[in-house]
Amino acid sequence: MNRQARTGVVINPRDRKAMMSVLWHRLAVGSVAASVLVGSGQAVAQVDSRDVPIVAQPQQRFDSGQDIQPIYEGWTRNDDGSYMLHFGYLNRNYQEQPSVPVGRLNYFSPGDQDRGQPAYFYPRTQHFQFEVRAPATMGTSFDDALVWTVVHHGSEQKAYGWLQPEWEIDVHTITSNQGMGSGHSLETLNSNEPPAVTVSASHTTVNVGQPVTLSVALADDELPPVRPIRPRRDPLPALKRPDNLPAIPDNVQRYRRPQPPRNGLALLWVVYRGPADAEFEPSGYQRAVSEGGNEGSPSVRLGSTRNAARESTSLDGDGLTSATFETVVRFNEPGTYTLRAWASDSMLKTPADVTVTVTD
Repeated sequence: MNRQARTGVVINPRDRKAMMSVLWHRLAVGSVAASVLVGSGQAVAQVDSRDVPIVAQPQQRFDSGQDIQPIYEGWTRNDDGSYMLHFGYLNRNYQEQPSVPVGRLNYFSPGDQDRGQPAYFYPRTQHFQFEVRAPATMGTSFDDALVWTVVHHGSEQKAYGWLQPEWEIDVHTITSNQGMGSGHSLETLNSNEPPAVTVSASHTTVNVGQPVTLSVALADDELPPVRPIRPRRDPLPALKRPDNLPAIPDNVQRYRRPQPPRNGLALLWVVYRGPADAEFEPSGYQRAVSEGGNEGSPSVRLGSTRNAARESTSLDGDGLTSATFETVVRFNEPGTYTLRAWASDSMLKTPADVTVTVTD
């Protein structure tokens, strides 16, 4: 079909630039028809998306309806000669948090379909979510790749993991990509050990809405050392919000990826596998070291039940080499949930899982 048949109007080359400007604008607001001036008369042209170059189409954010892209982050060596293949993902949605159970829509190949991959996907990029052990005999070509496939909204996306030499990574790469460990020396980074974590649940089978208490004990070496507290900067007078004003309404809550505090032990609970999200209280990262002041050394406060952004919620321990946390979780939908605890020492993270079955 030629251009004239699709649009229903013959376009004068001198008017093409003005016409395309109008069409692009109408496309951006979802219009399928645009009014254009041709010569001295007015004509209505039907817009075909093939007439608009991809590079000229506006970029958009989508809250839902988009797919999930598995990500191969790289590989590391183990002392026994085996390898670890590291994976994360990009959920292209800004709001939707899909549940894609392990199986025909979420699987590894060749071999076992279940390699410990997530089945509940938080928005946007989530680096270094899990790792898969590969044998020392794994080849170094593309044909030897371990493939993670995720299908969502009819779109099949894959990540290919193999031992390409350029993809060998180290602890510095891992921490840098997660925004952790800045301000410490490479010697500290290479000497630091990840925290040890022990988790338990008050119940492993509950009804919808019934609370479950999650208990976590953390232990760590004395690294990394405490970094000075960043002084709080007062905003410029012209940018300072006047006192006693009502809060600004936010009708669309945006997901923000939690970040661990810059000092001490911390804990984050998430849904790793399950049919829906869960309600954690406290939510976000719980910290063991309070950093509420503007200057001086961080102070450790035990037994606090408040979850202020810079307050400790640790129940026991010194906050640097040991800490204990409790979290209450509730579920609104039945199903089997794998809850993951991410333990952080502000530089390295360790995962630990607990499974809870929820019934009607």
